[in-house]
Amino acid sequence: MVNLENDFIGREFHMILSDLHYLNRAYQSELFERDDYRNIADNWTVFITQRGIYDQIRFIDTNGNEKIRINHGEDGGYVVPFQELQNKKDRYYFTETIQLNEDSVYVSPLDLNIEQGEVEVPYKPMMRISTPVYDEQGALQGMIVLNYLAEHMLSGFRDLASNSQGEMTLINADGYRLSSADPDCDWNFMFDEKKGDTFAEEYPDEWLSIIRNEAQTTTDEGLVTSASVALRQRFGSEERTGEHQQIVLGDGSWYIVSLFSRNSQNIGYFEDDLLNIAVHVIEKNVFYFLLIGIISAVIGFLIYVNRKTYSRIKYYSEFDPLTRTLNRRTGIMRLNDLFPKDEKRHFVVSLCFIDINGLKEVNDTLGHKYGDELIVSVADVIKETIRAQDFLVRVGGDEFLIVFNGIDSEKAEAIWQRIKEAYERINLDDRRPYLISISHGIVDFDSKHKTHVDDLINAADEKMYNEKKIMKSGLTVIKENAVH
Repeated sequence: MVNLENDFIGREFHMILSDLHYLNRAYQSELFERDDYRNIADNWTVFITQRGIYDQIRFIDTNGNEKIRINHGEDGGYVVPFQELQNKKDRYYFTETIQLNEDSVYVSPLDLNIEQGEVEVPYKPMMRISTPVYDEQGALQGMIVLNYLAEHMLSGFRDLASNSQGEMTLINADGYRLSSADPDCDWNFMFDEKKGDTFAEEYPDEWLSIIRNEAQTTTDEGLVTSASVALRQRFGSEERTGEHQQIVLGDGSWYIVSLFSRNSQNIGYFEDDLLNIAVHVIEKNVFYFLLIGIISAVIGFLIYVNRKTYSRIKYYSEFDPLTRTLNRRTGIMRLNDLFPKDEKRHFVVSLCFIDINGLKEVNDTLGHKYGDELIVSVADVIKETIRAQDFLVRVGGDEFLIVFNGIDSEKAEAIWQRIKEAYERINLDDRRPYLISISHGIVDFDSKHKTHVDDLINAADEKMYNEKKIMKSGLTVIKENAVH
């Protein structure tokens, strides 16, 4: 159970770090390229509402001034007005983060939120996780700060603990309880009159074995099982292992502790003879062992079959089996989801409608095997070149739609040029008996007239068709030395 709790906390922290790096990477250029943060604020408002685990998201400049602050209220996220933004240069998380290198992270201690000098009631456990924002020239521009509502993690910890035979406790590096079976014993470091009441003081021998990283030990109190929650490792990433990167922890390591008390009900578990212990446990629970084994086997098999069937059905309902791109129905749905429900909200997207030139000629001359190869090659180049937030849709046999999310047609054209150059390299270097030739048309979403999705696609299609008419003149896609 201790390892299960440890894995749960690890996954929670991995998710937080992923969110932090997403906000940094996705909006990095916008944060220092403009003074108007309305688009970012709108997107962050949607993000904080959907995630539901953050109390605040902020961008603070190098002088400590809040430039963006999104709060989470009863009805979801909302933008804090400019006149209510504050200077945070004296706060500990600002002074710690402002010294960090790019891609580094500061993790504050886990404590209770303070309002007007008093602990907020009901308690609101809070952590602040922040990372500096650097521009392309390596100049520090500010920092992004997430105020994480740690009750989300602690409630999950308590839910798992309720299924444990031992008393599960989460303890910080100073020996204070963060979550235990008795809520009155938690957060004592927040109150002057309780600062002497710690797990370390109450169980000194047990605490000594815990900080020595002894996984399991037996004392007069009972069986103590513990594990260190190594937050530094949990925040690490195989993709970010540069020596200049740091994880600065304000709280040190936490410990997950299970205390299985030595009492009359559990005395059989404290036998010195391992054989007697095993016999006692099996005799006491033989029915449950058999029942659990049978049920687990049946459920495991059913889950395996169900997941395998569901995954197959879901995949083929959403993706084109040949190119492994989104099919028309799913692609149009995802495109519609991008369009803002609030017509006043600023929104940028551009569509590129493309058509493969000469596919029929390849099929008729060389056969459908080469025709399929041509289609797959076209799709693979696009998927390798577009950004993570963009997506490709196969709308017909030789027609595709690229959705460029968050950029206008000028920037989309730059990406298209890279795609085109990749096709030209294939045509030069590959020994295929045909040439890859593509017609395209790119259009912007008209934020002034609120163009509908169908109209936007039709406009891109028409632009593509005009290019195709020009390219078709004298176009031959079959190479002269092609082998039939």
